[in-house]
Amino acid sequence: LRRITLPLITGNYAVGALLVFVKTATEIHRSATIAPVDFGRAASLSGLLTGICFMAWFIQNYISFRMSYKTVGGKGSGSHVYKLKGISRISAWVVIISVLAVSIGIPYFSVTVTSLIKLRGYGIRAGNFTFSNFTALFTANPKGRQAFSNSIFLSLSSATIAAVTGTADAAAVQRSKSRFGKIIEGISILPEMLPGIVLIIGIMLFWNSVYKIIPIYNTIWIMVLAYMTLYLPYTVQYVGARDRQLGMRLFEAGRISGGSPFYIFRKITLPLLSGSILAGWMMTFIISFREVVTASLIAPPNTLVVSTFIMSEFEQGSVSVGMAMAVICVLFTTVSLILVNKLLSKTR
Repeated sequence: LRRITLPLITGNYAVGALLVFVKTATEIHRSATIAPVDFGRAASLSGLLTGICFMAWFIQNYISFRMSYKTVGGKGSGSHVYKLKGISRISAWVVIISVLAVSIGIPYFSVTVTSLIKLRGYGIRAGNFTFSNFTALFTANPKGRQAFSNSIFLSLSSATIAAVTGTADAAAVQRSKSRFGKIIEGISILPEMLPGIVLIIGIMLFWNSVYKIIPIYNTIWIMVLAYMTLYLPYTVQYVGARDRQLGMRLFEAGRISGGSPFYIFRKITLPLLSGSILAGWMMTFIISFREVVTASLIAPPNTLVVSTFIMSEFEQGSVSVGMAMAVICVLFTTVSLILVNKLLSKTR
């Protein structure tokens, strides 16, 4: 563990620590949303946080570089499964069940039960459960239908645009050996290194200043642009990792056989990258569907998505209706993920 395992996984833990760090910014959100709104303070804090993130990124890169190793040995290897018995088996199951219960079971149980409760004051008891909260979302409450349809539109649009842009970006960068290609690659994954709220503040300030030239601020298209910008790195990283594994002889054979660049892309590159493109698309779709920070900051007036709808229901005291929307969102994203995984298994 000390001499082999930990040195091999230290770089991955450094990356994970950086991702956790950049997602924990609350004071900027407070300055940009709670009266009195102070965009100057939000921008200053964003600049400070950006500097801290870049320092953390350089430290992470240093750790990853120092702790990177290549495994050696050319022989094939096999695997052998050791079955636990007695107290070891029981202990393993206790650990697994405890982790699943704390991380998944208790939160989802609470959300589901709250969505079914008729009167919160009576708690969990017979006769105090109802499905009316679910039916109210799409019948008596038109805002629920609007929020759900808006989230689907934003997720589909941003995921598709990010997939097309990220695929072109990753493919161009991998084929380029110039310094400019590395710069483009760094810019494309920059949103992953910065807190999302920092990018949202920048998007708000920039597009508000050019509103008279390009009037997309305060429309739903500014949300599509923001989602695409935030989650473009997923497609770039998925497609880039897969593209680096492809041998150049495939493409050279295509050119020697007389294939045009578009033909080679359509018949060789795209089929080989389709699984990674679909994986990046699905990641962007799921995260965009439940995005809350971006929606709460730049959503146009009277434009709700599922996350802001749940927040508004909480503020109005309709907790059960908000939790009903949360349950539907979980089911929707889970089913979508299962369907995409089936498509991915076919592309392999």
